[in-house]
Amino acid sequence: MNESFLELLTQNGTKIHLEKNVYLNISRRTPGGNYFYLLEEGICALTSITKKGEEAVFLYFYPKRIIGFNQLLMSSSNRSLEFTIITRTPCTLYRISYDIFQSLLRTSPDFTNFLMQTLADNYYEVLAHFHRRMDESAVTGLCRLLLSVANPSDGLMIVPRFFTYAELAKYLGTHSVTVSRIMAKMKSLGYISKDSRGIILRKPEFLQAVIDGKNDIIY
Repeated sequence: MNESFLELLTQNGTKIHLEKNVYLNISRRTPGGNYFYLLEEGICALTSITKKGEEAVFLYFYPKRIIGFNQLLMSSSNRSLEFTIITRTPCTLYRISYDIFQSLLRTSPDFTNFLMQTLADNYYEVLAHFHRRMDESAVTGLCRLLLSVANPSDGLMIVPRFFTYAELAKYLGTHSVTVSRIMAKMKSLGYISKDSRGIILRKPEFLQAVIDGKNDIIY
């Protein structure tokens, strides 16, 4: 994100700190929905609840991202499907009001362009995610997810600790037992390990080879 936007949003927002698993209300039909947020630290997820009562994850949000603004652009007509944003880790955010949002849209073409680019990026990420869920095996999807969320640290690629097997399964649309079996096989092959920091990708090149169709993991 452009530094000028960061400064603009932080100056016009209220800094808040939230623990993990806090629901950010992003429906304008209920109290507290007339805000959007700038995520400064932590990870949030865009989710919904299925008819079976299970949580589905569509998109992860990382620092320096604006979130929860879609409802500010939509009409107030009734919608049968609701989404919400949940803090997956302790988070620091700037909460910015609907009035500020409208003012920025009226007075800052650069902000409007940035907002449209963010919408396009989110839309593409969700489409790509669901295309892969339909087209890829559970093994390929898991390898892709692990590589995409891993962060470099001391010469290693480490997946943040909050990505439990259950969390990985929610995003992939599979059962946590399936994820556990695949991870157990990758551990036995020396591709990954786990410690207090999270999942360590010992041989990320082998995971990439699975994505490229040059390797396979039979679990």
